[in-house]
Formats: sequence, structure tokens, C-alpha cells
Amino acid sequence: MMISNGPTDGKRPPCHKMQNLRSFLLKKVQINMRAPEHLLKRDGWLLKAAARHMSESNNANHDLVMARVLGLVKKYDNINVTKVTETADFRKDLGLDSLDRVEIVMAFEQEFSVEIPDEKADKLACCADVVNYIVSEAKKDSGRKLDP
Repeated sequence: MMISNGPTDGKRPPCHKMQNLRSFLLKKVQINMRAPEHLLKRDGWLLKAAARHMSESNNANHDLVMARVLGLVKKYDNINVTKVTETADFRKDLGLDSLDRVEIVMAFEQEFSVEIPDEKADKLACCADVVNYIVSEAKKDSGRKLDP
């Protein structure tokens, strides 16, 4: 099956439309699988393997989001790149004023396709806070991990 992205100017296809379509489909399509009951008991290997995989997956997902957030912050013009860490405070350590913070929150929203309400944005003091918010919102929205 071929999916058309719509008309193009011949230079390059609009990839963002395919990414949006992919994200939409992944959120809507779910696979319902059943495992034999003996595999799901407390001592069953499947339950242990699934728990281990989910834990590793969540850690990897968190690390990927952290790398993207740190990368965005480091690209911002008004920031000394050497001061950017997971826990560097946007105001105190990086010297961002309120307008800078609004701009960087907008960059996070665009990068991760999320909306961060003003009352939540005011509480995001460092990159770790941003990552925790994005990961928790992704879990709430779809129960799936974020696409890297």
C-alpha cells in the first residue's frame, strides 16, 4: 500500500507529514496478545522478562529525551554551552530571563510535539524537569515510549 504525502514541488517530499501519520497510527493501533497463564505467574519467566525489558526501555527512552533536551538548550544563543547540565537551573545557572524561558519552552514543544501549559512551564527549572515532564506526558497520552 502506498500513502501519498500530497503534492510536492519536486525538490524533496514533506517528511513531516509522514512522521505525523506514523505518530498518529502508532497511537491508534494496538495489538492485543494473550500469553498462557502459567507464564504470567509470579515465577513465570515471561513476566520477569517483560518487567526487565520495560525497565530498560524506559531508561533508554529517558536517556534519548535527555540528549535531545540538552542538545536544544546548547543550541540556544544566550547560553554558555559549558554550563549546560541535566540539573543546571535555567535562571540561576544559565542566566535565562523570562522571555528566554518562553522561547526555549516553545522549542521543547516543537521538538517533542507536546503542549506545555504556562503553569507547568513555570515549574520547569532545569533539563531534568523538562525530560520528566515530557516522558510523563508521553506515558499519559499513549502508554507508549517516545519515538527517538
